[in-house]
Amino acid sequence: MYKEIMDLIRKYETIIIHRHKNPDGDALGSQLGLKRLIELNFPNKLVYAVGDENTFVFLGKMDIIDNDVYNNALAIILDVSVPHLVSDDRYELADHIIVIDHHLNPAEIGDTVFINSTCIACSQIICDLAITNNLKLDKIGATPLLTGLVTDSGRFLYPMTSAKTFKMAAYLIERGAEIQDVYDRLYTTSLNFKKLQGYFLNNFKMTKNKVAYMKNDLSVKDKFNVSTFTVSRAMVNQMSGVEGVNIWANFTLDEQNVIQVELRSKRLSIVEVARKYGGGGHALACGCTLKSFEEANLVLNDLDALLEKENQNG
Repeated sequence: MYKEIMDLIRKYETIIIHRHKNPDGDALGSQLGLKRLIELNFPNKLVYAVGDENTFVFLGKMDIIDNDVYNNALAIILDVSVPHLVSDDRYELADHIIVIDHHLNPAEIGDTVFINSTCIACSQIICDLAITNNLKLDKIGATPLLTGLVTDSGRFLYPMTSAKTFKMAAYLIERGAEIQDVYDRLYTTSLNFKKLQGYFLNNFKMTKNKVAYMKNDLSVKDKFNVSTFTVSRAMVNQMSGVEGVNIWANFTLDEQNVIQVELRSKRLSIVEVARKYGGGGHALACGCTLKSFEEANLVLNDLDALLEKENQNG
């Protein structure tokens, strides 16, 4: 499949790279890493990265392009394979669409699709693509790719972290990835962020089978002067590492009156619960969106039932 992807990259003179909305470190890291990879190895091509921006803007800015740039262009979509989650739906205007993802969801878009759910990050796939094809890479491309590896592996703590993940990290550092800068950027936080962490630790609740959870309305974001993304994605793992807690969930109301749901598990697969409510992701880290906190109670009931069944099976 790498050969097919590389043949398409060689074929098209204009390449536009997309990823999912409200990007995390891996979405932006793989996007900007791939952009730099193509620029270095095919300097005559026009390469753009598009989409929304958030607190990960330190990895690089997005390009602003007109619709006509998509004429006879190749669109590459990273870290997502369902249309409603892609940032900037103009990929539909492209001549050919490649999807590269590492989630368990079946692809709903793409003329050429490559999904490898054994990789902990989409950035790991891009690294493997570079190594397999002996492509040049510098620190401008290696640093965002390392960010993708670090964030999606939870600083190399999550169960899917493998020997290959560490090999990819070493490969990126050898090519100049600024690991100390990555960690400083990711894990130096504001006082409000620290206070928000304390708020979560002091206020999360548990179901009868010890699913830890938080329900956050807009007042939480406003109280701590942080983004919805911070309350949702950045805080979910504040409930991890607690003795007896094997599943944890974070439900956060956003500005569009939608509940953003982040689900995590220590060992038991929970992705089918996310899929039941229109979402997906990894076996142990996934999510979905809901219309109300009443629906959140249904999700909690399903997670609780999973644990109860697991406990009965011993």
